[in-house]
Amino acid sequence: MPTKILIPFRHLIYSSLSLILCLYLSWHALLSVNFFYGFWHDNIGIAETIAETGPQNRYRSGFENTDRAQRIMLFQEICHAITHQGEGLRHIRYSPEADVHIPLLHHAEIVHLQDVANLISLTQKLEPYILVMWCMLIALFAMRSWPLPNYKQILAVNSVLIVGLIAAVLAVGWVEVFYAAHRWIFPEDHQWFFFYQESLMSTMMQAPDLFLYIGISMAILALLAFILLHSGLVFIQNNIGHELSHH
Repeated sequence: MPTKILIPFRHLIYSSLSLILCLYLSWHALLSVNFFYGFWHDNIGIAETIAETGPQNRYRSGFENTDRAQRIMLFQEICHAITHQGEGLRHIRYSPEADVHIPLLHHAEIVHLQDVANLISLTQKLEPYILVMWCMLIALFAMRSWPLPNYKQILAVNSVLIVGLIAAVLAVGWVEVFYAAHRWIFPEDHQWFFFYQESLMSTMMQAPDLFLYIGISMAILALLAFILLHSGLVFIQNNIGHELSHH
């Protein structure tokens, strides 16, 4: 393969694997803090949405009487279930009053969250392979003395993807991109869109708004991790090269 093609391809593989690895790190970090659900509950209108549409729910009653702490716990239980093959989804209960325990999710919601759990399970299975591939690539860079790309080169090889994503969001809006992804990923005969009046899951997550804020948080954290990782590798490579040149 000609060098003029090989080098950009090498940079693309390096930046892609590194960014995917950083997205995994970001996911685990945010999962450990419940994706800051309590903060979003208080600041993007989730509490107001629950107060307004909770009483209108066709399948469940009294959710508007739950408090902030209980909603945070319910969201945490959902996160735990979807990251453990859907285990426990049917047993999540809310208590609008003492000694009253009502199933949070109805059948269609459980089916959708099981689909989400299956998708997450697949990505979790891929994680160690991504890590091994990244480690092998970094070892190859070291053995072959290939210089790591600078940020200008990284942006250049990823420009098509970056421009494509920005164009898609600007052309149709992030909500339509979000819905399109659902149509492509999930089975056609499984419901994934729920009005607030028919889903406490959608109500308590103020779907799709919450996912935008979580996505932005995840992207920012992954980008920061990528910068730290890449800068650290460049520092190590430059210092090792400097030391070797003096021996």
